[in-house]
Parts: sequence; C-alpha cells; structure tokens
Amino acid sequence: MSPYETSMSSIVQRFGTSAERLEILVGLIRYRQALRDFGFTAGFQWIDGSFVEDVERTRNRAPQDIDLVTFARLTGVSQAELKIKVQQNQGLFLPKETRRQYQCDAYLVQLDKEASLLVDDTRYWFGLFSHQRTTSLWKGMLKLDLQSDDTQALQLLKGAA
Repeated sequence: MSPYETSMSSIVQRFGTSAERLEILVGLIRYRQALRDFGFTAGFQWIDGSFVEDVERTRNRAPQDIDLVTFARLTGVSQAELKIKVQQNQGLFLPKETRRQYQCDAYLVQLDKEASLLVDDTRYWFGLFSHQRTTSLWKGMLKLDLQSDDTQALQLLKGAA
C-alpha cells in the first residue's frame, strides 16, 4: 500500500535517469541535510509529483522539481526558540524558496501538533499525493526516512554525473 518505503539510494538508482533528474536529486539530498542540520532528525518524507512519474514520455518534458512533505518532530526546543530558528531559516519552510534553493516543492508537518490537526494534515497530503492532478488517476507515493543512506546515494550521483 502507498506510500512505498524506500531508501535514498534506491530513489537515485530508479529515478536518476537524466541530467535534469540528477540535479533535482542533488537538491533533495541537500534539502534533507539542511533539515537535519536544523534539528529535524526523526521523521520521514512522502515524495511525489511528476518526478516519480514518467513525464518525459507522458508529457514530453523533464520534471522541474520534486514534491515532498516532511513529517518530523523537533525535540528539545521551546516554542519561542523554534519561532526564532524558523525566522532565521525561512528558506527551509517557504515552498518558493525550497524550489529555488533545492528544486524541492517542500512542505512540513510537525508530528508534535495536536492529534486532530495531525490527522487533518495527513489526510490532506495523502489525498493530494495519491492522485494525478490532471487525470485524477490513482498513483503511489514514496516514503523515505530522514535517516536514510544519503551519503551512499550522493556517491551514486557522483558516479552517474
């Protein structure tokens, strides 16, 4: 059942099939490292969008970015500290900036929010990611742990470049 659990190396091996895709994958790995540096070390990401489809064939174009939502918890930080950290690192939390800096259309769901809000967020993202936007056809998504094999995946990318 979707989302399908995978590793960063598996994503590189399966989807790193063109120069454009390789560049997007480098951005994804950089974004994931920036999240861990920020303090989001426990959690996972759902990955979707044209990047995980065969858009080169179906739409006659390369993917432009990778769509993802990160479900994570930031521990050991007060709400006041969190607010300051977010203001100092807005590039990690504004989709326009994550697309520009990392080629990731990225969103965040904090796992330590009230349960009913967490359920609402999860339902929203599952509904959005589980269907193609233009055709409404069912499709799958990938689940990638924040603590995956990014270092090995980066080595694969360097070998493919």
